[in-house]
Amino acid sequence: MILYFSATGTSKYVAEQIAKATGEKIVPLKELVRQEKYSLTVPEGENFGVVMPTYWEGLPAILLDYLQKVETNLEGSNHYCFFVATYGCDYGNILSTAQKEFGKVGISFDSLYAARFVDNWSPMFYLKDAQRNRLAEENGEAETRAIIEQIMRREKGHSLPDQMPGIMAAAAKANYNRIRKTKNFRLDREKCIGCGLCARQCPLDAIVMQEGKPKWVKGKCTLCLGCFHRCPAAAIDYDGGLRNGQYVNRHVMLDD
Repeated sequence: MILYFSATGTSKYVAEQIAKATGEKIVPLKELVRQEKYSLTVPEGENFGVVMPTYWEGLPAILLDYLQKVETNLEGSNHYCFFVATYGCDYGNILSTAQKEFGKVGISFDSLYAARFVDNWSPMFYLKDAQRNRLAEENGEAETRAIIEQIMRREKGHSLPDQMPGIMAAAAKANYNRIRKTKNFRLDREKCIGCGLCARQCPLDAIVMQEGKPKWVKGKCTLCLGCFHRCPAAAIDYDGGLRNGQYVNRHVMLDD
């Protein structure tokens, strides 16, 4: 089993590539949350992998909240457990955080990896340079291939050091929690075509369609920016991010 979360496709791409090599099935965290499935069972001998994007030097809120409720059952003992972080600028302290948080539910990772792709935090990073994006994608794809080779060998003990002191990572997490307010999203009602994609894809059901237009009905979301990046009319903005462009990974078919 490979558990993943992806708003713009990068982590889904990595999960799919690993699954092709290992024969494991991929499981979207978004669907487990929507269906309120808070039980994970891994049969004897199967791998258990997690592929997650880096959010503010750590784990996305949707996963942290899920881990507060989940019950895990690793049947037997012959498991290989691994974690892969995708990131753009840096991976911060996500690997040590993942080991700590999953340890609370009885899962210890044998190895932890990171692959660098496009940083799609559009309020800060410029995404309209297709060539630059392509180079970043190719880098991440090469690193993913190397990671897959290590996973196939069931290598243990692989990890990477934290990139910042714990106090700085805690400050980054606090800032993330502060800015996750949905009131910061802006809708251009003239541009909006009422397709409803934003509402269908929102992992926390924070958006509903009212009179043919999206409305944010929860105070906070996981701030994946899926609604922003995937809007076909570029009608949704967050903190002026549209000036820098939208991004989706070219390799995957994204689910609603």
